[in-house]
Amino acid sequence: MNDFSEDLFDEKKIKKAVRRGKIKTIITIILVSLVVFVVLNVANSAISAHYSQKAFREWDAYVRLSTPNGYISKTVDSKGFLGGISNYEISKDFKIKSIAIEQKQYSFGLIPSVLISRSSGGNVGITGEDWQFSYKENGWREMLFFHPNVPYKQYKDDEQLINGMQGDKVYEVALSFGQPYKPNELFMQLPEMTWFWIDTYSSEQLNKFQKEAKENDWSSTFIREKDALGFSINTPYISSHDLEGEYERFLDLLQMSIYPDHQNAFNKMKDIKLEDVEILGVVVYGTKDELKEILENPNIKASSLGGVIENY
Repeated sequence: MNDFSEDLFDEKKIKKAVRRGKIKTIITIILVSLVVFVVLNVANSAISAHYSQKAFREWDAYVRLSTPNGYISKTVDSKGFLGGISNYEISKDFKIKSIAIEQKQYSFGLIPSVLISRSSGGNVGITGEDWQFSYKENGWREMLFFHPNVPYKQYKDDEQLINGMQGDKVYEVALSFGQPYKPNELFMQLPEMTWFWIDTYSSEQLNKFQKEAKENDWSSTFIREKDALGFSINTPYISSHDLEGEYERFLDLLQMSIYPDHQNAFNKMKDIKLEDVEILGVVVYGTKDELKEILENPNIKASSLGGVIENY
């Protein structure tokens, strides 16, 4: 009896048992924490990857629609909790090569990271003495477009500017038509690479353009490059059949884009067949000699120079 009592209340043995219990508890907590950490990290990575890919598709659609021959050429993601920030590079197909033109970023995820954005580029013509166009990060002008159903006080004409440039360069030029044309009504021989500006505007948007043209200074009344939607082909344009696949892709991009105005444009265009689409202008690429006849066409109402690259 005494032996049992001594053993039961042996202080050393009690401390040893308590110590073993604590160690087991600590090990259990560590193992559970590791499992939880791994599971949460895997889940966070999977969720972030899903939303990153979704955001890329939406933003790439936006870029392809609002930047003639533009696309997202590179992305670098910074992952946070259930989301993150993607730094992306915009490039342009420029007939003979692709050129990186801007660096931007967007947030994504269930809990998007806080995005601090600062504008880049610059503006000229603030005094109203010249066109109030903007520059891209790489120094190129953003092209100006002029809707054929809006009576502007003045139209951009860069033909002399292009003719006065030296060297054998390739020019990107936005051409606004004097009237809308159906695909089978196009009146000129187009270069191999051509971007088609499509009439996606609602009556409310058109009324806004007309009011601005009437009430504002001529230097600020035009349609900016990001607000002119369209698609391109990389083969010679012969008939409207050459546009069928690209037009379907155009509708898909409108539906996919992150920008609400593109969704509105899709709702307008989804029931319009290709043969009934109205083309308001084009963006063409070529040397001075290649563009000379096009720029002199009397059906061209305005011309706006964009990018310029060396012809090699």
